[in-house]
Amino acid sequence: MPNHDVDISVMVFAAALLLTFAVAFLGRRHSRRVTSAALSEHHLNRWLVGLSAGATANSGFVVTAAVGLGYSFGAQWLLLPLSWFLGDLLFWTFFPQRINATGRTVKAATMTDVIVDGMKARPQSGFKRSISVLVVLCLGAYISAQWLAGEKFLHGAFGFDGAVSLLTFAALIVVYTAIGGFRGSVYVDSMQAIIRIIGTVIAIVAAIVVAKQQSQAFWQNIHAAGPKFLNILPHGSVVAAIPFIIGFAAAALGFGLGQPQMVTRYLAGSTPEETRSAFWVYNFFVQFTWISMTAFGIVLRGVMPAIADPEMGLSVFFRSHTGAIFTGIITADIFATIAATSNSLLVAMAQSVSRDLLGRYGTQARSAEDIWPVTATLGAATMILSLNLHSSVFNLALASVSLLGAGLAPVMMIRVLNWRRTDTSLIFAALVGFCTASLWRFFGLSGFMNEAAPGIALALSANLIVCRFSATSGRSLVYDDVRT
Repeated sequence: MPNHDVDISVMVFAAALLLTFAVAFLGRRHSRRVTSAALSEHHLNRWLVGLSAGATANSGFVVTAAVGLGYSFGAQWLLLPLSWFLGDLLFWTFFPQRINATGRTVKAATMTDVIVDGMKARPQSGFKRSISVLVVLCLGAYISAQWLAGEKFLHGAFGFDGAVSLLTFAALIVVYTAIGGFRGSVYVDSMQAIIRIIGTVIAIVAAIVVAKQQSQAFWQNIHAAGPKFLNILPHGSVVAAIPFIIGFAAAALGFGLGQPQMVTRYLAGSTPEETRSAFWVYNFFVQFTWISMTAFGIVLRGVMPAIADPEMGLSVFFRSHTGAIFTGIITADIFATIAATSNSLLVAMAQSVSRDLLGRYGTQARSAEDIWPVTATLGAATMILSLNLHSSVFNLALASVSLLGAGLAPVMMIRVLNWRRTDTSLIFAALVGFCTASLWRFFGLSGFMNEAAPGIALALSANLIVCRFSATSGRSLVYDDVRT
């Protein structure tokens, strides 16, 4: 690309970056209206809930791993977002409005406040801290995957050295996250969701135009990818697709219920009804962008069949085939997509450490302004961690999402649906879910079915068994008529 084109694309990207910081500052100003740490005081409408949750869910996975999976393995990876939608459909039917209602009742500042409400003081304190440690470990790995995705982005877009790319990308996000806090995160995510929609449309149109221009070579490359490349069923079998669908539908349910960066959006909705009405905003955004990026990867295989790292395919394609303005827009889009999840993860981790692990900030503190030192510290720690990781964005993101979902989604489900429970049964359920998912992954069974499915199933079974034992033995109080 000529130097003047590079300059123009950098200017477009810089403008988007300045807008990001401006919106973060706006969020900080608006957060001053919030007088306590209770997330319900943020009164988010359906658009802010749906777009910010959708942008948070997208992550660097969509612009790196989804493209890479489509490019490397073909149409079978379109089944992943479709399977995920089944889990999202179940989640949105039953849970967002209940999460919001329960959070308003207990004045929750974090997801953990919902889970432990009603427990006795000693087990409650220990359980809160244990959940916080689990959140930091899993979200730390998840955000490290985002830093790796950012490294791929800056290297592909501007040719920066790997370590320089990673540190530059991470530092920018840590700074604007520390500025904006929770509300700034919601505002920036919503803005970045709009950029993502524009970028997705441009990417798909550009890929189709280039494919048509070199139609003969395109189809030769697609055929060379193998006879199964355009087959949506794994191994060409419906039977093989069933555990794949069940596993990732369970992962989606676990993602909605067990990820603090998602749950906090639902806790901050203005009413249960307004939160529930974000259904179409969220699901349209997630499915449109995810399916489109996987399809882009499939088309890209026919256009550029020899990309060394398919996860860099989006930026490589635009540098090679479009002008500076479109390249700048896509550069801003990729940054926005990865940054949206990264800053949400940082805020969720900082909230968990500050309020659940350290217990240092009481309910009188304002979540948007008082946790920036923790945010900066966690950002620096995950930067160092990511410099020493050698896994793909796909493996890191999926493992952390599934393990945390298996551990926390069942106890959130039990709590917001007011199922029978005891202090012991909740703790045991979280432990069984996390350990089951960990062992499932350790023994290499994730290729058959995502570990979230057996983790959630056994965790719920563990809660039921402990409750029945407690009720028959009279050893512990069983909660089955709890506040909503």
